[in-house]
Amino acid sequence: MFNNEIMKQGEKIKRIRKMLHMTQEELAEGICSKQNISLIENNKQKISVNLANAIAKKFNRIAKEKEINISTITPGELMIDEDEQANYIFSNNIISELKEIQTIDLFEQKLLKAENIIREHVITDSNKIELYKLATDFYYYRYQYTKSDKMCDNGLKICINSLNNFEEAIFYIYHSRNYIFTENYIKALQQLDYAEKLNSHIMDDNLSIMILYHRGLTYKKLGEYDTALKYFKILKEKNVKDKTMLLKIKMMYANCLTEKNEFEEAEKEYFEILSINDKDFIALAYKNLSELYLNNKKYKESAKCIKESLIYNEKNVYLDESLFFAAKVLTHVNEDVETYLLQALEICEGKDRENLDLIKDIIDELVLIYIEREEEENLMLMADKAKVLNINYCLSYARISKYYKGRNEEKSTYFTNELIDKLKQV
Repeated sequence: MFNNEIMKQGEKIKRIRKMLHMTQEELAEGICSKQNISLIENNKQKISVNLANAIAKKFNRIAKEKEINISTITPGELMIDEDEQANYIFSNNIISELKEIQTIDLFEQKLLKAENIIREHVITDSNKIELYKLATDFYYYRYQYTKSDKMCDNGLKICINSLNNFEEAIFYIYHSRNYIFTENYIKALQQLDYAEKLNSHIMDDNLSIMILYHRGLTYKKLGEYDTALKYFKILKEKNVKDKTMLLKIKMMYANCLTEKNEFEEAEKEYFEILSINDKDFIALAYKNLSELYLNNKKYKESAKCIKESLIYNEKNVYLDESLFFAAKVLTHVNEDVETYLLQALEICEGKDRENLDLIKDIIDELVLIYIEREEEENLMLMADKAKVLNINYCLSYARISKYYKGRNEEKSTYFTNELIDKLKQV
């Protein structure tokens, strides 16, 4: 009862008593004095084990006699203090809810609630670490790297203060991810060095795998594919039990081979991934195969693979990127790609506009299509949308200005001036 609320012992007893339409005298009868009940309800006296047993027993009896439908009350429920309640709510309600939230605004509301509970109550370090790991991940997968770093720092402080070396190493790895995707590769490797130093004492296989994987990823992003392959080869020889990590390793290994123009080997790796029953990775493997064939100017094979990717990719978090890539591929086989681009744009807008670079690229492509078709109404819709979404619309406005030059000088001048203003901001 009251599992979603944090309240003092006395307040809980008072609320249950009133739910059962009992007076203090009726509750005290045969148990203790009315003064004891009054002191407890006003939080001036703690409830003892014996008294909690007696009160719980009486509450349950009265509820049954009056046929009031409430869950069975236990002595422990009456004795639990506010901090215990706060930790229960924190782990069973707040953390669970945060795991299901997809939108940034709602996530941040719940996160603020969680941090308020941390300030007001004694929350266990394990609960706080779980919160900040979850928040770090949430922002990372939504391209909010600065916010992800902040959550990472919060988690690191707790780990260092509580001497939790394992979780501390995890947060260093999380930091490295953010640095990798903000192209700060020196700091990324530095964070992995910190994690590896901690793991030299812990000797945890999973930590070792994560560190090697992110080292490989860092060197892949640096364009040092031979070094990256060295790390991914080590990982391929390890007994990686986590299926998702194993698939990520195989995918990155194949991607490095693609970058090195070792197309036959890369193709073989992608086909191996297709044989594993995991829709998200099958979708990604088909997308990468499509890119492989596109680079080799095998446009029909590329188009076939990207369409297969979209079939498996129905609910994948990267569906917007796949739709945009499909548009790039299908132009080579003379398919109308407007629908793919509009779908991608709709998904981007529904995801709190988290990937502004992708939105910019989609709008740029749609502007080109509408200019070619001379669809001025749709062209203006894209121009307005670009401004509302506050993306870098310089390229689109330059194209629109050029389109109207000699057709409508007023509009051409307007878009030129808007372009100049935006360039000043950029």
